[in-house]
Amino acid sequence: MAKRQTQEERSRQTRRRVMQATIECILQKGIRATSTVDVARQAGVSRGALVHQFPSKESLMQAALEDLLNREVDSVRDMATRVQAGELDFDTLLMALHEHFKGDLYMVTLEYLTTARTDPAIMEVLVPLAAKFNASLERIWEQLLIGAEHTSHQKRVALNATLCMMRGMGAQSIWRDDPELYRDMLLFWKRTLLELGFSASDQDTRDPACIPQRSRD
Repeated sequence: MAKRQTQEERSRQTRRRVMQATIECILQKGIRATSTVDVARQAGVSRGALVHQFPSKESLMQAALEDLLNREVDSVRDMATRVQAGELDFDTLLMALHEHFKGDLYMVTLEYLTTARTDPAIMEVLVPLAAKFNASLERIWEQLLIGAEHTSHQKRVALNATLCMMRGMGAQSIWRDDPELYRDMLLFWKRTLLELGFSASDQDTRDPACIPQRSRD
C-alpha cells in the first residue's frame, strides 16, 4: 500500500509547483502582466490554495525570487566545491557562470530589475534578496580564490566586476548571438584575473599561458 502523504508534504509539493509556475509565467508574460490567477492556472491549483500561502502578488513575487536565487547560490557553491576538488577547472567555471547568466533564470531576474525601476513594491522585494544573494556569492568566491595576497575588499571587487561582466553579456545575448565573441571575452577576463593574481588553483598560477585561444585563420 502506498504511503499516504502528510499535509506538510502536500503543502511542500504545492509550493514547488507554484514557484515553478510563477517563473514560467514571468518568462512568458513579464511580472506586470502576471496575475495570481495565471499562476494558479499554470500550477494546477485553485486560486484559494495559492492565496492561502501567498496572500498578495508581492508576497508571491518575493517567494519566487528568493527560491530562484537560493537555487542559484546552491548551484554556484556546488561548482566552487568541484573546482576546489579538482573536478572542474577555472575555464569551465567561468563558462558555466556565463551559461547561468544568459539562460531563462537570468531572464527572470532581468524582469525583476526592470520592473523594480518604476515599481516601489517590487523594489522593496528585490533589494534585500539581491543583497543576500551577493553576500552569499562573496563568501563562496573568497573561499574559492587561493592565496592570501588579496584583501577581502579586493576579492569582493574582483567578484563584482566578474558578475557585472556576466550580467552585461547575458543582457546582450538577448539581441546578439555570438558564442565565439563571448568565449573570447571570458578568456580575456580569466587572463586579466590571473595577471592580477587571482586564481582558483595552483595550476592556473603556475601556467597562465595554458589558457586556450581560438585560432583566427
